[in-house]
Amino acid sequence: MSKLRFAVWAAALAAAVCSPRAPWGAVTGSGLSLSSLLGPKPGACVESDICIRFLWPADAGRPGRERLELSAQMESAVSETETPLGRMETRRIRWNLPSGEPAAETRVYALPEAEAGRAWVIQTEVKQEISAATGEFNRPAFAAPALTPPSSLRRVLTFQMTAFSPPIRKPIPTSGPVVLYNDKLQALVFSPLDHFLAAIQSPERGEWLCGFEGEVERIPAGTVYRTLIVQGQGITQTLLRWGELLQAWHGHQRPSADADVGLQYLGYWTDNGAMYYYRTAPGLNYHQTLMAVRKDGIERDIPYGYFQIDSWWYPKAEGKGLLSAARGGALRWEPIPEMFPQGLPAFQQELNLPLVAHNRWYDRNSPYCQRYECVYGEGDRNAALPIDPEFWDEIMGNAVKYGVRVYEQDWLDTQFDMIPWLRSGLGHAESWFDTLVKTAAGHGLTMQLCMASPGFFLEQVKFPNVTTVRASGDYLAGLPKTFFWRDFHQTSLFAYAVGLWPFKDNFQSASGQRRVRNERWPYEEALISILSAGMVGPSDRIGAADRELLMKTCRKDGVLLKPDRPAFPIDLMFLDTRKPWIVTTRSSHSIGDTYYLAAFNILGGTDSDRSVSLADLGLSGKYLLYNYRTGRASPEPALIKFGRLPLNDAFYCVLCPLLENGAALIGETAKFVTMSRKRFPSARFAEGKLKLEVEGVPGEEVVVSLYSPGPPRPAMAGEPLETKKQDDRLYSLTVLIPDSGRAAVEIEF
Repeated sequence: MSKLRFAVWAAALAAAVCSPRAPWGAVTGSGLSLSSLLGPKPGACVESDICIRFLWPADAGRPGRERLELSAQMESAVSETETPLGRMETRRIRWNLPSGEPAAETRVYALPEAEAGRAWVIQTEVKQEISAATGEFNRPAFAAPALTPPSSLRRVLTFQMTAFSPPIRKPIPTSGPVVLYNDKLQALVFSPLDHFLAAIQSPERGEWLCGFEGEVERIPAGTVYRTLIVQGQGITQTLLRWGELLQAWHGHQRPSADADVGLQYLGYWTDNGAMYYYRTAPGLNYHQTLMAVRKDGIERDIPYGYFQIDSWWYPKAEGKGLLSAARGGALRWEPIPEMFPQGLPAFQQELNLPLVAHNRWYDRNSPYCQRYECVYGEGDRNAALPIDPEFWDEIMGNAVKYGVRVYEQDWLDTQFDMIPWLRSGLGHAESWFDTLVKTAAGHGLTMQLCMASPGFFLEQVKFPNVTTVRASGDYLAGLPKTFFWRDFHQTSLFAYAVGLWPFKDNFQSASGQRRVRNERWPYEEALISILSAGMVGPSDRIGAADRELLMKTCRKDGVLLKPDRPAFPIDLMFLDTRKPWIVTTRSSHSIGDTYYLAAFNILGGTDSDRSVSLADLGLSGKYLLYNYRTGRASPEPALIKFGRLPLNDAFYCVLCPLLENGAALIGETAKFVTMSRKRFPSARFAEGKLKLEVEGVPGEEVVVSLYSPGPPRPAMAGEPLETKKQDDRLYSLTVLIPDSGRAAVEIEF
């Protein structure tokens, strides 16, 4: 939200608060129907509606015990006010203690009803201080609101308060969005709208209690808590609309798909699961090992655009007991001399590529805690948390000196769990995280979040420089893919909804690099990575990378050829089904949307329903089905049939919009994403001609495939282009990218 728009909203809200109050209606029982609250006759709860009530501690000095249900006294008149979401109707509710004294005041805001569904903001100001914690993290002191969903919404999707925010299909306490839905895919999404690192939504006897986590020691009078509630049709569409509204409230815009080097280019990774994670090539230090990777890439024309350096590069305390494998906390964020004898700046200059650099938590014996204020943790990890803003200025200043362009903050949820200070006060975790992110921005750095719980996903909407988030567990080839791929696609939906690009993690692009934990499905790992529209991070042994496979993800210059958004599960995946795991994404042009569909037999033996219709995908209109693995095309398929899929193998196809003359542009079939906008900035059909722009490296040859009832007649710069017939009605033409980097091609039929 712009400063001007915020000022207008703040002034309007102040005027509404300070103006003479409209008459208040008679005190009613609580348990109010949300949909009727802004109508002429507010009503009590019914099973088919969203119902709200307000719960307050029976003893504000001992809030962990019983709660009171407060009575509601409503403002008689409905008014309108300007908000960050635009003009909204609003009505005030006072929540009164048995003494008649107000405990809190709520404003319910509603957006005008739209085809996409309804949306509300519930804003509650606490009028009396709560002066103690409940003592249970998952037990909020108050509920503002206590929300009862419609009885028909019996299915649940939410995200766990642990590293990587994995999805779960049962009601549990969470700091993230809760999605309630039914078999008709009618959906309700609600979440905190602020205080993201202290807020919690806890299920209790059929209600969801929306408030602050129970270790917060003091909730002052005047504290404001907001909840966003969105109704809609479809899991994906409703969750995306929820995210759009949440971002709009905070004035956030999703970073572009190429906002930093990590999003723009193919990169080499060294984190957990990578070939050179806490190990080097025999007889070499890290400087020499990574330069050998770089040399191999240059010699074999693998266009890495950056290197990632993980936690192995800086000194750490020794881990203890079962934690020794994870090592201890960082001591200094400086290179270990034995690994980079000439220093990190010298290595980066020789590498001649930017770096993505990892950081973790700090050990209590870190010398930083002698120079900067720290708070300390509990448990075997001996954690410390520097909270002095000058500390982050030093860290980010060093990052710039080292040639770092993307700062990766790992172990976020672990730090939240280890450091009681982060949980004990409103604003503690927020001030720490916000200072970190703002300081990175001040030094021109973008950020990746790793091991983030849902509150961190939400808190980053306040900033423009957090671009990516790890959305699955650490890559471990050899473990069942069901541990990774399904969670990744669902958490990707959450990430994208709040303006983040998801990262799957590194992968080996070729089999046979390890005796133990050998990667048997490199094709699928590469496909999932590029369809995520996020980073693509191979991590192969020197000389072992599969160049042909990696080049399916990028141009000759390493620019990633991505879809417009991440691949999400189709809505049927959230119901009981015998279908394989199905995800889709798309590229949009004026000729229509090209869809990419991947299906995986992740569980093995359970995918007896091996087809899907266009209606199942939410599509209408006419499409050409291009089977990516067989190279065959079928116009207007009644069903997309997968056949029997071996364990973890992918069925992959492209759905191309049929033009009015029966032709279809398939695109560059040498790449997974055949119609990426980094290859085809525009494609339009007018006056019987298909006009497209083709982008790339000067001198690069791009083979473009299309389907046509008759031989096409392509031309570039007025000169005819030769076409080759590949199969029945399938043709290809080769475009040589000129010095300008962009070619204009016209195709007549």
